Amino acid sequence: MKSLNKIKEINADLSLRSFTVFYRNFLVWLKYYKPGVIGDILEPLLYLAALGFGVGKFIHRIDGMSYVEYIVPGIIASSSMYAAAFESTFGAYTRMVTAGIYEAILLTPVGIEDIVSGEILWGTAKAFMSGATVLIIGAVFGWISSPYALLIPIIILLNGFLFASLSLLITSFSPSYDFFSYYFTIAISTMFLFSGVFYPVSSLPRFIGYFVYIMPLYYTVSIIRMLSEGDIGILIPIYSIIIILFILIFFYASVISIRKRIIK
Repeated sequence: MKSLNKIKEINADLSLRSFTVFYRNFLVWLKYYKPGVIGDILEPLLYLAALGFGVGKFIHRIDGMSYVEYIVPGIIASSSMYAAAFESTFGAYTRMVTAGIYEAILLTPVGIEDIVSGEILWGTAKAFMSGATVLIIGAVFGWISSPYALLIPIIILLNGFLFASLSLLITSFSPSYDFFSYYFTIAISTMFLFSGVFYPVSSLPRFIGYFVYIMPLYYTVSIIRMLSEGDIGILIPIYSIIIILFILIFFYASVISIRKRIIK
């Protein structure tokens, strides 16, 4: 019983200390939030407007939906991915290396696990702001009308947590800002283009289609699209489990890798 209570106390302390890291990042963001809002919120809306109303005029229906209805779930997922990725790469690298914030934080009772958890929570929050904005716009214009869409915010949070964890893992062994070009070009942009955001994955050649299934964004896009259509089936819990597995792998890998880098 004493051991169980001790574990609970440690977990509570970890949660509280992680929140202090999150809150510190939030306070800094409040001072310079306007440029961030433009990047995290306005950019996906521009994609939605340009593709939905531009390209959408030449594509009448996909899977029984108008083109703008089809791409809204993909823009929700991809915008949250990009927001988490930018914050947990460039932002986290600045705090870890350039500004020396991590070293300063470690002089307090906050540990490496707390820093990683707080950073990932902050990246998740940025992802949620971006994805939720697109979701609200989609609902206001009637592009998303299923009552099951009320579950989409949960998926946005999971997606943000996933890509914040993955991006922080990349940051942990990045030697410079330039290194992130590889990550965004090879991983993020590839998922953005091939994970079913703009067209059905089934239209891809078979040899490319196989690679789609190792892309985390594919599962998020699929779940959000199913919820927005009201298409509730066995794939939603299966894909949700896959996302959670990705989260666990990337989260613990980022903790281990950040610890090695800072201690070294």
